[in-house]
Amino acid sequence: MKKILFSSLLAFILLSACKNQTSATSAAISSNDSTDAVNAINKADSLWDDQSAHNSVQGWLSFYTDDAIMLPPGEKVCNDKASREASIKAYFAMPAASMRFQATKTEVSKSGDLGYSTGAYQFSYKDSTGKEMHETGKFCETWKKQADGNWKCIVDIWNADPAK
Repeated sequence: MKKILFSSLLAFILLSACKNQTSATSAAISSNDSTDAVNAINKADSLWDDQSAHNSVQGWLSFYTDDAIMLPPGEKVCNDKASREASIKAYFAMPAASMRFQATKTEVSKSGDLGYSTGAYQFSYKDSTGKEMHETGKFCETWKKQADGNWKCIVDIWNADPAK
C-alpha cells in the first residue's frame, strides 16, 4: 500500500513539475515573441521617421494600412487614403518643413497582433513672413501585424504641447 501511495505521490510531483516547466517555457516564448514584436514596431517607427526626415509623402503614407485613421492636430479625421495624403502633403509643402518623431514607449498585446507606440515629435517650418516656427508634441500610434509579418499603423494621433 505504501509503495502505491509513494508511487502515486511521485507521479503527481513529476507531472506537476513537467506542467510548470511547460508553462515557464510558454511564458519565455511569449516574452521573446513580444520582444521581437516591440523591436519590429520600433524599427518600423524609426523607418517612418526617416521618411519624414526626407519629407517623403508617399514614404510617410506607406506606413498606414489602407483603412487607417489619422487624427492630425487642427484637422478633421482622415478616414481614407485621399484625406491622409492631402494632410501630409500640406505639412510637407510648408516652407522649411521638418517633422521628426521618436517612440519612447512601445507595447504589444498578448495575442501578438496589436501594439502601440507613444512618444514625442518636433515640427518646424517657416510661416508666411519667413519666421521660423517650432512645435513640440506627443503622439500615439496603434500598430497591427499584417499577414506578411510587417507592422502597419491603423490609428495615428498627434497633438501639440501647450505653447510656452
